[in-house]
Amino acid sequence: IIGSDLLEIIPALGENFLLLSDKSVFSLHGEKLLSLLKKNKRRVEISLIEPGESSKDLANLDKIIKPFFKNTIKRNTHLLSFGGGVVTDIGGFIGSVLLRGIPTVFIPTTLLSQVDAAIGGKNGMNLKIADKTYKNMVGTFSQPKIVLSDIDLLKTLPEREWRSGLGEIAKYSLGWGTPTINQLKAIKTPGRWPLDSFQVEELVKTISICQKLKLDVIKNDPDDKLHIRETLNFGHTIGHAVEGASSGKLSHGEAVSIGLVAASFISTKMGFITEGLRRENILFLKSLTLPTIAKNIKVNDVKMLMSQDKKGGTFVLLKGRKNLVTNVPVPETIITEALKEIIT
Repeated sequence: IIGSDLLEIIPALGENFLLLSDKSVFSLHGEKLLSLLKKNKRRVEISLIEPGESSKDLANLDKIIKPFFKNTIKRNTHLLSFGGGVVTDIGGFIGSVLLRGIPTVFIPTTLLSQVDAAIGGKNGMNLKIADKTYKNMVGTFSQPKIVLSDIDLLKTLPEREWRSGLGEIAKYSLGWGTPTINQLKAIKTPGRWPLDSFQVEELVKTISICQKLKLDVIKNDPDDKLHIRETLNFGHTIGHAVEGASSGKLSHGEAVSIGLVAASFISTKMGFITEGLRRENILFLKSLTLPTIAKNIKVNDVKMLMSQDKKGGTFVLLKGRKNLVTNVPVPETIITEALKEIIT
C-alpha cells in the first residue's frame, strides 16, 4: 500500500506487536506509532538498533532479539519493521526464524526501501570477516504480511539517503526504461515539504512503478532459482563489492550507481551496447546527482569481495537499450578494465 497516514492501519492488524527500528527513525517517528498502539490498547515490545549497515552484522542478532522476550511471543504476534532497508532486512530475517515464522509488517521509511529493499521477500544478514563485509550471506526467503509505504515518513530523509534511493530507481530506468528522466525530474531532490500535488503524484507513481516492476519479476522466480530474478541484480555484482570495500563511505544506492557504470562498460566491451549508449547512461546518472566513480578503495579489495558473489561470478548486462541478459560470464581482463574505469 502506498499513500499518506498509513500508520493508522497498524493497530487493526493484531493485539500484540514487536517493534524493530533504528534509533534515528524512532526518535523522528516512533512516538506517533507508539501512541497509536497505546491508544488502541495494543501491547508492544521494542528493540532499537544503531542506524547503518553495521547493524546487519550477524553477530548482533542475539542482542537485537532479546528485548522482544520481555513478554510471551506467540505465533500471531506481529513484528513491525519500522525503518530503512537495514531494518526491513533484519526484521524480515527475524520474522522468518522467530518461532519458525511470525507475521511481519514492513513500514519502510526511506526512498530506497520503499522502491526496492522492502519488496521481494529476500531477507539477509551480513558476515564480517577481518575488516571486510560480505553482504547478505546469511538469509531467508519470506514475504511480509503487508508493506506500508507511507510517503509522509520521507519528509525527514537526508539528501544523501534520498540520493541512495535514486540509485536504485536508476537501475529500473536503465534496465527497464521506466521511470524516465522526465518522470524523475520532480523528485530528483527532496525539495521543500509539503510537496505540491504534482510532486506527490510523481513520487507515488515512481514508487508504484518500481514496486510493480520488482513484483512482476519475482512472481515468476520467488526463490531466485530460475535466473529470472537475477535481472534485479543489474549493477549489483560490482556495486555490492564497491559498497563493502568502501567500509560505509558509500551508501547502497551510490554504490549501485557506480555498479551500473561498470555494467555499462562491460556491456560495451562485450559488444552488447554501443559506446554512445554507455556515455548516455553515465550522463543520466550524473543528472540525478549520483556518483559514477569510487574513490579511496582498492581494486583488489573489490575483486576479493566479488569472489564471494552468490551469482558465481556471472553478470547481469545490458544487451541493447532496456534489455537485460543474465548469467553472463565475463573475462577477467574485462572485469579488471571495468574496475579501473570506476575506481580512482
